[in-house]
Amino acid sequence: MTTILFSTTDLHGQREREFAQLLTSIGRNAASGADMRLYVLVQNCTPAELAALREQIPPCCRLTAIEGRCSLSTARNRLIGIALAEAAPGRDDVVGFPDDDCWYPDLLVPSLTDTFAALPDLDILLCRVARQPSEKPVAAEEVRPAAVREVVRLSTSNSLFLRGSAFLRVGAFDPELGVGTVNGGGEDTDYAIRALLTGGQAGLIDRALVAHPEPDLASAAKYYRGALIVLARHARRRPALMFEFLRKILVGCYFVSRRRLSPRLLLAALGAAARNVSPPSPPPLRLGSKAPKV
Repeated sequence: MTTILFSTTDLHGQREREFAQLLTSIGRNAASGADMRLYVLVQNCTPAELAALREQIPPCCRLTAIEGRCSLSTARNRLIGIALAEAAPGRDDVVGFPDDDCWYPDLLVPSLTDTFAALPDLDILLCRVARQPSEKPVAAEEVRPAAVREVVRLSTSNSLFLRGSAFLRVGAFDPELGVGTVNGGGEDTDYAIRALLTGGQAGLIDRALVAHPEPDLASAAKYYRGALIVLARHARRRPALMFEFLRKILVGCYFVSRRRLSPRLLLAALGAAARNVSPPSPPPLRLGSKAPKV
């Protein structure tokens, strides 16, 4: 089983230390025996800077670069195309989407692959994140079924892992969602809900496995518009999703009352949600050119 990871970083985004920590943690997991491939799109990166970076990365890392910037969803879709051109994920491979400011404990990846191998019906695995995650490896007996509300509320790029077959069913990320788009977020929740609706069995390990700041009210308000759009798209597909959509509207009202969201932005989010009551067709996976081998 191979663990296939996708990430992106802005070379001039003042996250050099965090990105280096992610690469170090990936290298340590690979050194423990995990079969891994990490695809990274480096943004705002010249060819000379890319060549210098290639001298510092673990062997399992594949770098590609652009000299400008793109949205998070566009970056991931480009990397997915590169990965598919190199080798399509196998059914039992594990796929994840770490941010450039997260890192993995040393034995996380091999224990994740062991868990997916031990639970052949598991397609989606969620966990929690924290600045100081648990160092204890994952065990299959820890996994319990994840409720729809947990898929909605806990799915982030850092807390979501998919079996290879589920990854191939879901399709690409929605380029209208995510950081760098007018909607500003929601792409991870949309991706997780679509994975669930394809028939995947979702499980949860109720402890922090990945190092990353925990979501808070400030980030929830910042990404409110995208999250509301996603729930509007999927609300009619399951009663639990309709509940989450209605709850999210009330959350927006609460944000306004606490001055975390302006009435104007709430109305704009509601208008955008009203225009998205029907889910679009899932973006197809597309082959890209192979990333240069390092």
